[in-house]
Amino acid sequence: MTHHCDSCNVEIEESKTNCPLCGKCVSPDTINQNTYFPNYTITTDKREPTIKVLEKLSILALLLCFAVDLFCTHTITWSLYVLIGLFLDWVLILRPIKKQFNFAQILTQLSFYLTAFLIFLELYTNTWGWGVMYAIPFMLLGFSVLAGIMTLAHGYVDFEMFKPMIMIAFLMTIALILLLCFNCSVVWPTLVTFLVSISEIILMFMFRFKRSIRSLKKNFGI
Repeated sequence: MTHHCDSCNVEIEESKTNCPLCGKCVSPDTINQNTYFPNYTITTDKREPTIKVLEKLSILALLLCFAVDLFCTHTITWSLYVLIGLFLDWVLILRPIKKQFNFAQILTQLSFYLTAFLIFLELYTNTWGWGVMYAIPFMLLGFSVLAGIMTLAHGYVDFEMFKPMIMIAFLMTIALILLLCFNCSVVWPTLVTFLVSISEIILMFMFRFKRSIRSLKKNFGI
C-alpha cells in the first residue's frame, strides 16, 4: 500500500509518512492534523495613530480659538481663519496621507480647495479681484503645466492626470464666464490657463484616443 502526495503528484511507500520532495505529511492517521496555511504578514499602518492624535489636537485647538475669540472680541472673526486653515490641513495633508492618494488625486484636490480658499479670502476681506484675476489663474496654470509634464514623462501611459486637467478646465470655464459676465477688464490669465488645459486634454485624445476614453470611464464612472 502506498500514500499519494497531492502537492507533488508522487506515490510514497507506506512506511514513510512524509513526502521526500516537499516534506508534507501524507499518513492517513496524521494528514488531518496537519493543515497548511499560507504565511500572511499582518502589517499595521504606523501613521494611523499619529493622524488620530493630530485630528484630536486640531479639534481642541479650534475649540480653544473659538472660546478665546468669543471671550475677547465677542465675535468669531479671526477664528474663522483657523477653521479654514485646519480644514485645508485635513483635506490637503492628513486625508491624502491617510487614504494614500496618488499624485493625480492630490493635484485635483489642490486645484479645487485652494481655488475655493482664495475666493473665500476675497469675499471675507472685501478685496475682490486679485484672486480671481491673477492668483487663481496662475496657480492653476502651474498645476496644468505640471500635469502635462507628468503625462509626457510617463509616455501617455499614466492617464490619472486626466482628473486634474479636467478639474482645472472646469474651474477656468466657470471663472471665464463670470469675468465676462461682470465685464472685468483683466481676463487674459484666466483665458491662458483655460486654453492650456483644454489644449492638453485635446492632445491626449489625439495621441491616445482609446486609452483616453478608458481613463475617463475609469475615473468618472462613465
